Amino acid sequence: MFKKIFVSLSLFVVMLGLTACGKTTKKWAVENMAEITKEYYFGENDDVFVTLAVGEREKDYLLNGQATELVNFSLLSLKFKEDNYARAEVVQVVSNDSKVDVEAKYNSFNDSYMVDIVDDVEIGESVSVVYEGETIVLQKQNFAVDYEKAIEIATNELKEKLDEQKSFNHFEAECYLRVMSEKDRDFGELYWCFTCLNYEGESFSVVISTSDGKILANSLTEEGEGVANSKSVANSNNE
Repeated sequence: MFKKIFVSLSLFVVMLGLTACGKTTKKWAVENMAEITKEYYFGENDDVFVTLAVGEREKDYLLNGQATELVNFSLLSLKFKEDNYARAEVVQVVSNDSKVDVEAKYNSFNDSYMVDIVDDVEIGESVSVVYEGETIVLQKQNFAVDYEKAIEIATNELKEKLDEQKSFNHFEAECYLRVMSEKDRDFGELYWCFTCLNYEGESFSVVISTSDGKILANSLTEEGEGVANSKSVANSNNE
């Protein structure tokens, strides 16, 4: 009787192992995303750059190498072209027929004013922000390389390192996909940045062109060091 139970348990463990082995590197990463930007909007005037990142991220936002329950987010960010260190900025967000006033608070890490508006307004086909009486229209960025393709490219590039994070039927890391700009105070070309952070606090990233999918930087290589510093990237959208 005990022998049969032992055999059954052994077969169950083997089946679990086979199921885990059958997952692709991309599948592991997708199942362990701590944050993923799916849509991105951008607009500006003479005074400020405005961005809106829409996607999903952890309900409890912790940089601990473990992905948990995801919730929707719509992160509005205002980066002034000249230094502005007020305590908060109130702007009006307009999307389709809805209008709402929101208070964006200063984030010193990003040197931007940020607020998650996911519970305040439903993002429609058109989005604009009214600041100090001037309307800034946000254009949705229809990247040639979308977020799904970016994840595929990133996981192929980092396959060997990502595979090292697998432990039997568990992935001991969390992944992030965000949009980043070329310069701190000058929004030129936009890029995808994929980052993985493991339990030990080690992190690694790749920067990907949104236009042709080319790998522009890899933090695991000598050329990429410092370009996509994973600690800073992993915290870039954290309020």
